[in-house]
This record gives sequence, structure tokens and C-alpha cells, in this order.
Amino acid sequence: MLLVALSDVRGVRTATGTADGQAIAFQSGTRGSDYASGIHVVLPAARVDGNAATPLALQMELDLIGTGQLAWVPAAGEMRWTLASDWPHPSFGGQFAPAQREVRSDGFGATWKLSALATSAPQDVARGLSLCAPPTAIPGASDSMDDAGVKSDKCLDLMNVAFIDPVNPYVLSDRATKYDLLFIVLTFVAVGLVEVLSGRRVHPVQYALVGLALSLFFLLLLSLSEHLPFAGAYAAAASACALLLGVYAASMLGRALAGALFGGGIALLYGLLYALLQMEQNALVIGSVMLFAALAAVMLVTRRIDWYAMFARLRAGPAARPLPAAPDLRG
Repeated sequence: MLLVALSDVRGVRTATGTADGQAIAFQSGTRGSDYASGIHVVLPAARVDGNAATPLALQMELDLIGTGQLAWVPAAGEMRWTLASDWPHPSFGGQFAPAQREVRSDGFGATWKLSALATSAPQDVARGLSLCAPPTAIPGASDSMDDAGVKSDKCLDLMNVAFIDPVNPYVLSDRATKYDLLFIVLTFVAVGLVEVLSGRRVHPVQYALVGLALSLFFLLLLSLSEHLPFAGAYAAAASACALLLGVYAASMLGRALAGALFGGGIALLYGLLYALLQMEQNALVIGSVMLFAALAAVMLVTRRIDWYAMFARLRAGPAARPLPAAPDLRG
């Protein structure tokens, strides 16, 4: 008998397969005391007697619904596992990475090759260790292992693949929030450059208000995305914050044109962030190039500034300016 122990069978709609080229019929339950939840199948007679000269060639096809992740235990002496799916966004985890993988726009394929020398799973199954939930990026799921793939000594070794949704509004909002500090720093650098190049002083309270407005964008995005499509929520939050900062910057910098340019720059930053959120595979490289371009622009604009002289003038402040002559009060 072959048993497939499952921690949650609710997502299994149908299960079909072959063993040594012969069709097999899966039945509910495992007939095992340690792992009662799952499915099982009766193997051909040659396998039951243990007289087969070749390894078992098993093919199984599962029709799953509502499944966020799939993990299995490498409990065989020698195992080669090939998985194919039409889901285009897999996330591989567990203690063992695939030996080969191919991720396409219409699905993915992955192959694991493993021997009993690399895992204690066969002995752990015999000891009755627990089937623990694998780590996953899906919000609300429980984790039994950390990001390095280290498991508890009470859990079985796992090979895991999670079917993630990169356009989930909560996932996108979480990814956008991670850019919060970067946005504030870039904006403060821009305000500081305007302050240096134009000679107009900006008060720390004004810096704080600009930072609060930038931080509020991410709270607006998260709250609006619960009631609107993510694109609409993002457009509304970005437009409101860019308009607010543009109007405030016009007074802060003393010119309407400067405020309009500042608001347009904030809108451009939000547009670039939205593009980054849509690029799951290339977000890191594009973000790194954008940061390098921003740093290069700052260095080129300020390359001729005498920083010692500028800070000396700032430290001198009003004391460096000549005081007006006292009025003559003599009659």
C-alpha cells in the first residue's frame, strides 16, 4: 500500500495516477496511526511482494482548489520528484531547493533530486514526527521554519512550493511600505538641495510636516485598497499627497513654480514606485539603478559647491549681517 499523508485534504478535488504504468485508484484516509489524514492506494501485486527489480515509477495528478502552498516529505531512499503547474508565480522553500526549475508566464516546472544521505526524513517518518506547516509568504499563515530553512527538531524535512499572488493588494501595500524611508530620504535631499542652491532657509518643522505627508501616503494606500482596486487606490493616494506637497512647497520655497516642480517630482517618484511594484522579478535591479541615478544627479548638481564656506555662512547667521544704524534721538 502507498499512502500520501496530507496535513489538509480540503483542497483535494480529485487524485489520479499510475504506478509502473498501471492506473491506480486513490482512496481517502491513510490506514496509518501516525498520519491519519490523507489518501492511499493499493499497489500492484509485484510491489506488495517486494520482488520488483526496478524502482517504483509513480505518477500522480492532483486537482487542487484553494491551495496556497504544497509541501512534501522526502521519505524515500532515492527520490526524483518533478512538479508541473500552470501557476506563474511559485515561491520555493523548505530545506531542499529544486535541482532544476523553469518559471514561465503560463506556469512553471521544477525537479528535485534527493537521496537518503541528505535527509533524516525516512527515520523521522518511522519515529512519527509531525507534519508541520511550511513557511510561506501568504499573510496569516503559520511558520514552523525560519527564512534560512532551519526546521524544528519535532518536524519532518520538507520540500515546499507556495503559489503566491504578487498583485494581491495587501502584498503590494506591504511592498510599497518598505519604500517609505527611501521616499522620505530622497524628498529631504531634494528640499535640502533647493535650500542650498536658492539660499532660502527651510525650518525643521517644515521638514517634519513634509515627512508626515509622505508617510501618510502609505496609510492612505492601505486603507483605500480595502475598498477600491489597487490601481485606483494608488492613484488617489498619490494624487492627494503630490497635490498637498506641491501647494505646501510653493509657500515653503517662496515661489509657485518651485512648488509645482516639487509636486511634479513627488508625482514622478510615486509613478516610479508603482512601476517597481508591478515588476516582481526585476524590481531590485531597477530600484538599484534608480537610486544610482538619483545619487549621480545630486553629486553632479553639487559638485561645485564650497561646503565649508556654505556651512560657515549658515553658522554665522544673522550675526554676519551689518546691523542698521541706530536712529538719532537728539532734538
